[in-house]
Amino acid sequence: MVTAAGTVTAQSLIKALLEDGRSEFIAAGDMNPLNATRAFVDEFVLLPPAAAPEFARQCFEAARRMRIDLLVPLIVESEFLPLDDARPLFESIGCRLVLPPRDIVVRIADKLEFAKFLGEIGVPGPATQAYSRAVDVKRFPVYLKPRHGSGSVGTMRVESFHSLHEAAHGRDDLIVQEAVSGTEFTVDCFAAAPGRVVAAVPRERIAIKAGVSVKGRTYRHAAIEAIAREVVESSGLRGPANVQGMLRPDGSFSIIEMNPRFSGTLALTTAAGINFASLLIDLVEGRPVPDLLGRHADGVTMMRYWSEVFEDRSGAIRLGTALQARDRHDAGLPPKLETKSGADEGMVEPLTAPIAD
Repeated sequence: MVTAAGTVTAQSLIKALLEDGRSEFIAAGDMNPLNATRAFVDEFVLLPPAAAPEFARQCFEAARRMRIDLLVPLIVESEFLPLDDARPLFESIGCRLVLPPRDIVVRIADKLEFAKFLGEIGVPGPATQAYSRAVDVKRFPVYLKPRHGSGSVGTMRVESFHSLHEAAHGRDDLIVQEAVSGTEFTVDCFAAAPGRVVAAVPRERIAIKAGVSVKGRTYRHAAIEAIAREVVESSGLRGPANVQGMLRPDGSFSIIEMNPRFSGTLALTTAAGINFASLLIDLVEGRPVPDLLGRHADGVTMMRYWSEVFEDRSGAIRLGTALQARDRHDAGLPPKLETKSGADEGMVEPLTAPIAD
């Protein structure tokens, strides 16, 4: 069972589970019944908001009724800790939670603590400090961010002390972070055990809407992969994670944040040949988890588009007309996407920043 069914993360994970083919029953839960994901699962469960006191209990009751043996929560800042508190309940019915230990969640989810963690392990990251009226900023612009949260919610770019203090509104739960320029990457990682990452797939976030990548491209980049692996392995995490960072113009890679969950663009990693759902099933079933480092396809480009799910008054659900790839020769279309002038045939468009492997 997957929570937060209305998110693109849930849909990407469900697609990966379906592609793996070993799950006999897939359920999804969300607080909103108007949910397209209902069309792609065996059962949909209406859940209370994650902040509600009864959230974990309702997840447990749903898992018990449907005989769920694996629950995958996806919202770090609101779902993880309540479900961790209820972990013994789930274990009593044989349902495992894809949930890191509490101390790891707390440290990673707090952006200030995560910045301190990066300093402790010697991994480069942007200069980060807690906000106060006396904050010392050497150079603008900077980002003002909530200490907790994801998807760029509440993040503001500010250009001066005046705009910084005005944007903060006297809050004491904010951080001030260096604005790093460069090319934005997310690295999807999977740890088969604490200290053992078996997959690290870097992908450029070419276009982003509402914090989610809508256009992206995979790369093989030894330096980025090594830094992301070091962060995940040093955290002690087991299971999925995604590490976000910036490839600076000088070729160095600066880590911005890490999320101890599947990413919203997991579908691109799956398309590049690494199915994280398969790795998860191997892990929970006690099978050997293969080492897939460096095995992903380079240069796989993703372009997302809209599609529809319809429901009539009887409750019957149907999909909208599925778009089919046209035969480009019959349609008079160019045989492939064009690359930049001078690029070799078949090569993807190069990065906007240099790569220093």
